[in-house]
Amino acid sequence: MSSLVIDSLFGVKGYIAVVTGGSSGLGFMIAKGLVTNGAKVYLVALPSEPIEKKVAELNELGKATGGSAHGIPCDVSNKKAIQDLAAQVSQQEHHVDMLISNAGIRRDPPIQCNVLKASLSELQASMWSSQHSDWADTFCVNTTAHYFLSVAFLSLLEVASQLELPNGRLGRSEGRGVVVMTSSCASMHNVTNVDLTSYATSKAATDHLVKLLAAKFSRFYVRVVGINPGFVPSNMNPIGEEGNVFSALFDKVPAKRAGIDDDIAGTVLYLVSRAGSYVDGISLCVDGGRVLLANGQE
Repeated sequence: MSSLVIDSLFGVKGYIAVVTGGSSGLGFMIAKGLVTNGAKVYLVALPSEPIEKKVAELNELGKATGGSAHGIPCDVSNKKAIQDLAAQVSQQEHHVDMLISNAGIRRDPPIQCNVLKASLSELQASMWSSQHSDWADTFCVNTTAHYFLSVAFLSLLEVASQLELPNGRLGRSEGRGVVVMTSSCASMHNVTNVDLTSYATSKAATDHLVKLLAAKFSRFYVRVVGINPGFVPSNMNPIGEEGNVFSALFDKVPAKRAGIDDDIAGTVLYLVSRAGSYVDGISLCVDGGRVLLANGQE
């Protein structure tokens, strides 16, 4: 039996992370988990987001563990902005241990209906109300940005993978040099009472992108993995608010609840640490069992 202790197995103290979409929702949950466990996090979000406020909150959390946070504004839908982001981080860091490519958007049809109860004409009108730009914007952030971010940070991630550590191990053996892409359990089932077609399709593309990039980066053992969260509070999914379309579904999730910070942060800590260093090219569903029963439910 291994003599590893839990802190060593899942430890990320001193690791360097870049977290996009880091100022709210899943991204901030992940950033908190990393900083609380001693990592240095570059929190990336749109310039309009409260970056400095969130960075201050993270730095307060990191006082006990040596974790820290630094904010960088960036619109990940813009290739040049991604290039500038990587250049800015490279001016400060010799390597990056993990890229948490998390930013995402959802563009619901302007005319909405209950997909499972609408008449044919109502369903058609709702689906037709989507615009080409809705699809283009969704794929640009939810899929294409993962691609360009991964490529932009590849050299910094490769250095992390090849680090020679004091314990005689290479960084790759400690989980260093990894991309984690945020997908969604929506990519894995077909029936919802809300039309999430563009969103779900972009997330399904992300699931495949995980495998494509993992294969391309395999010679350098820069790992690429994904997470497929279920119902978790975020700006995109304001769980608990009256009238929220997903709230009625929680009693149909085997876990009987929405996801919480620890569910998401714990999964990421596994994937980016020594514990997950042998995991590559796969996506983990973190949904309380939602996809087991999802199809056919309202």
